[in-house]
Order: sequence, then C-alpha cells, then structure tokens
Amino acid sequence: MIVLVLTALGVASALFSRERIARFAQLSLDGLWLVWAAILLQVVVFEVVGAHLPLWASNGLHLVSYGLCVAFLWRNRRVPGSWIIGVGTACNLVAITANGGTMPANAAAWRRAGLPDFDPEVFENSRALASPRLAFLGDVFAIPAGWPLANVFSIGDVLIVVGGTYLAHRWCSMPLEHRRPALVAV
Repeated sequence: MIVLVLTALGVASALFSRERIARFAQLSLDGLWLVWAAILLQVVVFEVVGAHLPLWASNGLHLVSYGLCVAFLWRNRRVPGSWIIGVGTACNLVAITANGGTMPANAAAWRRAGLPDFDPEVFENSRALASPRLAFLGDVFAIPAGWPLANVFSIGDVLIVVGGTYLAHRWCSMPLEHRRPALVAV
C-alpha cells in the first residue's frame, strides 16, 4: 500500500500544469491489465483468502502476482524509468523467492512500525522471519508507528517509487517531437 501511495504522489508531482497533464495522458502502456490482475490477486490473497489457504498456495500466488508485474514491465521496457521499476521489482522478487514466498522483514523495523506478530502458519506478504535469506533486500526500513501509513518497506520498494516518479517527470517534460511511442508490439 505504501508503494502505491508514494508512487501516486510522485506521479502527481509531475502533473503541475495542464500541458503536463495532457502529455501524461498520451502515455500508452501495453498490457496494463497485467498490473491490475496482480493488484487484484494480491488484495484477494492478502486480505480475503490468505488465512484460509494452505501457506504454500498463498506464497505461490504471491509469486504469481510478481510474475504478472514482470510481464508488464517487459512489455513496457522502453518507457522511461521502467528499468528502475524493474530493478526494484527484481530486488523484491528475489527476496520473496529466497524466502519461500514471503518478504522478509527486519525485526527492529517491524517493531518501529508497530506491526503485530502473526501466526507463522497464516500467510502474510511480509513478516519478521527467524532466519531470512537475503535479508538486506527485505523490508528493512520503517515508517514509525503513529505516522500515517506506518509500515515496513524495502530498497526494492524505494526503487519502484523512484522509477514511477522518474517516469512521470521524464515523460511529462519531453517535447512532443522527441517522444516516440512508448510501446513496441512484440
């Protein structure tokens, strides 16, 4: 959730004039349905059925949602900033895959964010793990408890937000004659 909110704020920061809004509206992304499907899958798994599915199934569906995002990024690889978003997504995907489908969270960051402990048999997309692999790629940063959107986040999340913000600013500042179509059919 924090990644979506901060990316939306970053994109909004690029849209400070009618001309820039009109330019942004011309951005054509191929396969946007893949991102919506990934978001829907994560909402369903994290908020609705995750506690009722076997842990292996929830973890697998979490990885599938990232696969959908990777497919979207590949289809839009020529869009400015997509490589930054791709590196962030890859960092998150590597950490999640190395930990069986769960993003490892730093225990101290978890406590700073004021997050509750979870039953280890119930799926959570992020949690403090006893022996995380590639912990440095996990959720090691925290927005402290008491702040809006208190949560933990990773370097991959930071790169995704930076990439989305860069994409919006770059696209909105390009003169029309220098813009080529963002997507190339493959």
